[in-house]
Amino acid sequence: MKEQLLKSRVRQGSGKKAAHKMRAQGEIPVILYGHKEDPLSLAVPEHELWHILHNATSEHLILKLAIEGIDNGEVMTLVRDVQHHPVSGDILHVDLQRISMDEKIKVGVPVELVGTAHGVKEFGGILDHGVREVTVRCKPKEIPETLRIDVTHMEIGDSIHLSDLLEAYPLLEFLDDPHVTLAHVSPPKKVAAVEAAEVAEEGEAAEAAPEEEAEAGEGEES
Repeated sequence: MKEQLLKSRVRQGSGKKAAHKMRAQGEIPVILYGHKEDPLSLAVPEHELWHILHNATSEHLILKLAIEGIDNGEVMTLVRDVQHHPVSGDILHVDLQRISMDEKIKVGVPVELVGTAHGVKEFGGILDHGVREVTVRCKPKEIPETLRIDVTHMEIGDSIHLSDLLEAYPLLEFLDDPHVTLAHVSPPKKVAAVEAAEVAEEGEAAEAAPEEEAEAGEGEES
């Protein structure tokens, strides 16, 4: 994953009032933590941060943070959390974690399904997107922007599980259940409904058979 450069400055003050004033001035409050160092309260330009996040496939980005007024102020960080306004979607606050490029870290990576499944294109099936993000452990430079899965070969009833990606991404340690489903092609809704109805009818017929045999037996005794 390519790192992005973001300028920042040490901020003074805390609380909702100070944060609101900062956002009114075009800055976003940030907390930098990790590597057993004291948390550092920072401010970053809103337009720069928005541009970086808007053009990313995931909010779990590597940022090279340039801290104004601090010698050797460039710090490698990972975006751990981005808080958005529930209505406007504006960025309210960001948590950044200090990282080392030589140490493995745990991070979520989005799953991207690529192509049109054959079972969808030719037979009207439905592609179900399973888990949309998986957790991996690796060095920062090894973090992929997305886990791309080619689904063009999938037929109706086919599934792709996390275990199917192990060979394609040998540098990643996957931390989720290897049996978790990432993609599945279901039958068309009409076909699925007909099959469900047939199963229900078979079940009713199976339940009715013993009763009919019992009634027939009573008739013979009389």
